[in-house]
Amino acid sequence: MARPSSPLQRPIARGDVVLVPFPFTDPSAAKRRPAIVLWADPAQSDFTVAFVISQQITPLGLGETLVLPTHPEFRLTGLSVPSKIRATKLVTLSRGLLRRWLGRLGPLLIADLDRALVAALGINTAPYVEQGRSDERARLQALHRTGGASALVADLQAAAGRV
Repeated sequence: MARPSSPLQRPIARGDVVLVPFPFTDPSAAKRRPAIVLWADPAQSDFTVAFVISQQITPLGLGETLVLPTHPEFRLTGLSVPSKIRATKLVTLSRGLLRRWLGRLGPLLIADLDRALVAALGINTAPYVEQGRSDERARLQALHRTGGASALVADLQAAAGRV
């Protein structure tokens, strides 16, 4: 009889790849598989994770991102085969269900996952983009008031790296 794995002891952070018993939509069963940590409770007691699959990785659906061996960050993940992260399959699990740390996503894969989450969850990023535009407009207006057109030109040159 196989001995159950002991719970993971190391600190867990967003972007970590862990092995967990991921529940099916029908919670009566679960399958042990890799998952990506999306959120870690500051007390390290609960973690929200996204499902990772290695079968039928194409075509990509809404909220899915590929993790391929040809990606420069693949070796960091600890995954052994081409995989797909499904940002539409999320669950929050207690620490005792995390079985093993496999690796972590690098910054490029995290950016891909963030885009998949925005798409999967229907997050409207326009207010954040508009707020950034408003903030920049206010900054440039204040710069013009205090230094005139020459201050604006100097700011543009500095942004372009020519100063």
